[in-house]
Amino acid sequence: MDDRLYAGGYGEFGYFPISGGEPSAWVSLSNQLKSPDHEEEIWNIEVLESGEVVFQSFGRLFVYDGKQTTTVVPPGVMMFAAAAGSNLLVPVTGRGIFNWHSNEGFSLLPGTSALGKREVVSIVPAGDHLIIGTADSVFALRDERLSPWDERLNEQLSNKKINRLLLLHDGSLAIGTIASGLVLFGPDQGRMLLLDEASGLSNNTVLALNESKDGNLWLGLDRGLDLVVRSSTISFVTGKSRPPGTVYTAAYYEGQAYFGTNQGLYLQQETTNGFAYSLVPGTSGQVWELRETEEGLLCGHNDGTFMIRNAVARKISSRSGGWMTITVQGDSRKLLQATYTGLQLLEWDDGEIIASNIRGLSAPIRQLAWIDVNKVLALHGSQGAFLLTMSQDTRQILRIDTLANPFLTKTSALNTPEGVLLQSTQGRRLLRNDSLVDHDIVRGVPLRVGEYFLSGHDEEHWFIAGPDRVKVYKEKKVTAELPLRLRFPYPKVIPWIGNSWLFLLNESYAVVTPQPETKVPPPMILRAGHRVENGWKWLAKAEGIPKIAFRNNDLRFSVALPVFDRVVSYRSRLLGYADKWTAWSKTGEREFTNLPEGDYLFEVEASWFESRTTFKFNVLPPWYRSRLAYVFYAFLLSAALWVLYRLHLQRLRNQARRLEVVRQRELQRERIVARNRELKADVNRKSKELANTTLTLAKKNEMLLALKEELAKGKRTPSGTIDHRKIDKLIDRNLNNKEDWSIFESHFNEVHEAFLKRLRRACPELTTGDLKLAAYLRMDLSSKEIAPLLHISLRGVENKRYRLRKKIGLEGGDDLNRYLLEF
Repeated sequence: MDDRLYAGGYGEFGYFPISGGEPSAWVSLSNQLKSPDHEEEIWNIEVLESGEVVFQSFGRLFVYDGKQTTTVVPPGVMMFAAAAGSNLLVPVTGRGIFNWHSNEGFSLLPGTSALGKREVVSIVPAGDHLIIGTADSVFALRDERLSPWDERLNEQLSNKKINRLLLLHDGSLAIGTIASGLVLFGPDQGRMLLLDEASGLSNNTVLALNESKDGNLWLGLDRGLDLVVRSSTISFVTGKSRPPGTVYTAAYYEGQAYFGTNQGLYLQQETTNGFAYSLVPGTSGQVWELRETEEGLLCGHNDGTFMIRNAVARKISSRSGGWMTITVQGDSRKLLQATYTGLQLLEWDDGEIIASNIRGLSAPIRQLAWIDVNKVLALHGSQGAFLLTMSQDTRQILRIDTLANPFLTKTSALNTPEGVLLQSTQGRRLLRNDSLVDHDIVRGVPLRVGEYFLSGHDEEHWFIAGPDRVKVYKEKKVTAELPLRLRFPYPKVIPWIGNSWLFLLNESYAVVTPQPETKVPPPMILRAGHRVENGWKWLAKAEGIPKIAFRNNDLRFSVALPVFDRVVSYRSRLLGYADKWTAWSKTGEREFTNLPEGDYLFEVEASWFESRTTFKFNVLPPWYRSRLAYVFYAFLLSAALWVLYRLHLQRLRNQARRLEVVRQRELQRERIVARNRELKADVNRKSKELANTTLTLAKKNEMLLALKEELAKGKRTPSGTIDHRKIDKLIDRNLNNKEDWSIFESHFNEVHEAFLKRLRRACPELTTGDLKLAAYLRMDLSSKEIAPLLHISLRGVENKRYRLRKKIGLEGGDDLNRYLLEF
């Protein structure tokens, strides 16, 4: 039944099914009940090994076997029942403890009737016996006999009212009380540890107890939930177990633990209930330093300096404010001490201690560090420092050099192999050659601002103290990270008993026995959800990359690192949206609104264990930008383009028809114009031909009349003879009339597109007779037809053709007629 969360209340009980790590819809089991069982209030739920779940009210037991719910009436007024295997142990007031089984019913446990009228508040099965808690005692039921579980425990519980018991894995017994907090009892040690409000609990009423797998103890209180960390190597001393006041120093000397606080020097004493502290007489007031020497435990005090032996204080110097001492180099029996009013020298011999004032410096000096054999760095109580050159016997200051640097404000000094390391909340500086240089890497490890380097027992072990943790190093490797907040700006770690260390905290101290961290830190828990009408809906765990609808693009991420012994901070970023990390925050919540579609990677880191987790998801585009929408858009676009194409074709056809009509009209008009032009040219030509013919006829008539007249003259002569030469000249003059040739040339050029003009330009050496022959040849007349036109013989035509070929430049095989036709 690990996949169900059972719950109950007034008149209702049932369970939440668990799916994907999240509870789903409520399933009621009380609806199977009959009245008046509906009015019962459930205040305890037990799960038996048989799988049955028992819901306990004040007067009823409701047993759910996975199918149906059965009501069981107890044999009396019952108290807090407890599961024991497949049985249920039910304490009944005044009668003892009954054992209930689903098949056998109730039966009284032998030996429990001896409880009498005691009220049983808790029952814990413990192997071969039962641990039974009453209001003020704890009993054990073995072999049907009832006896005190531990007499020492019952004595210490005499004035406390028990409410719950829990047997822990280490054999200890956790006891929750009504008004006294939590009691932890170890039977092997016989010692009781009390945790209450003064120790740090939220309140003193413990209603429930539960031990986690790693040994930590959860407390359900009247107001809130607390965790007692028992698995850690850290022992916090708080509340009544801490010394009065604020601890500034501590020392373990001669088998006793001393703590110097702002109220005095206290000696720690171990008791059955924890630690007790007693003030060392005469040491009331601020304690600054505890230092083990050959003569005893030196105590630097506000009122002077004391030497402690056997818890007795003896004042060895009345000079107020013994802040710090360092051993004089070369002499372990001399100490140089920093006080409120400068320096003094402490030296002893054979039990006598002498305090000598060192003149020349009266400023308050808080810390000292050797720089060289005779050179000391003295840090001012508030700001600044001095470089002091000491005499050979360290009794005088020979020279004082002042270091004025803003960094030297509440600064601590520590000798390292590299030199004197100065540290403050502003960072680190190394004093080298009487000057300060930045020094951010110590022993090969880089330090951030606000971190302090602290030395340990030896050169192998050392620490880096930060605002919220202390890292334990062995050589250059981190062996542990401790959730400790030391007191700044002067953090302090003190070697303690065995291999442990004592860390001074703001309010108390903690003792640490460092061990390599072998426990695997828990994985981070990351949930993602989107906004719904009434809140947020968390996404169920699934394989692959979640696809988130665009309408759900308001997202919330909730992250937690399930460790409860330290404060955890988180930082995150959403790749694909913003690449920059957020600032560290204790809140593990991050919200994003109106994320655009795309692929995203949410990364989150915790401030502990280098824990990191990611969540990759995809925000789908809105429906109008989905693939289906784009297919639809493509279809619409294709349809629109097809329609436009068809319309365009129709328009082109219409336009083509209109253009064809226009073209036909234009052609018709051009044909008409051309026809008119041809007709006009033909009329002009015929008119010219008519005029020419008329002129020719006139000339012929004129010639014939002249011939007739000449013939008539001959007849009238006495001799009756005719002048033949005159007649021949008249005929020749008409045959060679140049006007006839000009008329012929004009008509010929009109017909043959100015052929003679072009031929004359191409062959300027041609004569008029050559041009006549070329014109007749272009008209495709034969030599026989040309001869009478030129008034020459056929052979004369051939001779003219030959001379024309030569002038034009034709070869022997070229056809003169074709050439002239194509010219």
